[in-house]
Amino acid sequence: MQLVRWIIAAAHVLAGSAWFGAMLYSLTVLHPRARTFFGSPRPFEEFIAHIAAGARWKVLSGAAFVALTGIGLLLLPGAEHPSTGRTACVIAKTVLFVIAISLFCFTSWRLWPARTLASVEEIPKFQQSFRHIAVMLLVLVGASMVLGVLSSHL
Repeated sequence: MQLVRWIIAAAHVLAGSAWFGAMLYSLTVLHPRARTFFGSPRPFEEFIAHIAAGARWKVLSGAAFVALTGIGLLLLPGAEHPSTGRTACVIAKTVLFVIAISLFCFTSWRLWPARTLASVEEIPKFQQSFRHIAVMLLVLVGASMVLGVLSSHL
């Protein structure tokens, strides 16, 4: 049973790390480099829309995988009764994860369509909003990952 726990834990950590890494790369490398390459807002926005096409369902599928492996870890019998600290970390981690998914869904279904239809004058406002949201998502997912590490040591 311990081997199953390790495999599920590794899948959980790797999936969360992939999500975090993809967001960090997008924020710190892809967008800044593409912005300087295209120079003007409209071609940059067309490129980003092309790159992002279909990503919503991949992100949500990855998040579902993270959630399912997390649930799997909770349902596997443990060696001992979880401590109060561990339970608190898991609850906080779950809350942060739900907030991150909710923020992603709001951004994906509400803000993204508005961004793609924005006038050239509105584009900088949307780009700034998306940068702020990207930072918030990185903080939420990163904090969730830190809580996961902490919970495994309590």
